Amino acid sequence: MDELGTDDALRMGELIKDKDIVPCLIISSTAIRAKKTAELVAKGCGYEDDIVLDDSIYQAKPKDYLHKVETVSDRHNIVLIVGHNPTIEETIQMLTDSSDVAMPSCALAHFSLQIEKWSDFSKAKIKQSLVVLNDIVQP
Repeated sequence: MDELGTDDALRMGELIKDKDIVPCLIISSTAIRAKKTAELVAKGCGYEDDIVLDDSIYQAKPKDYLHKVETVSDRHNIVLIVGHNPTIEETIQMLTDSSDVAMPSCALAHFSLQIEKWSDFSKAKIKQSLVVLNDIVQP
């Protein structure tokens, strides 16, 4: 990762901390750049737990990302997934019913989900009113 990418990832972590949305769980692709991004974001926001590395994220489709969310333990109320385009953009488009989503490297999409437990996420993705895109922040 070049110096600009390193700075961007640290800055995004600091932004997460400033917005008071520090994750309880970070799940990252095992790809070198994604893993490094997750580590730097974690450092920037003060996340101190282990980063869960998941090799299935690299080749994932939107439905796979959504399934990851559904299987998260309910003890985690804020989750960060570090993945890859075009799947990230496609997943956001699916959740928001918007075709105008751009996620450059190190961008952050912040959602609120009107659900009680992660396994209810399948209902939320069907009823898009339960999924609120709060912000997309780019470095």
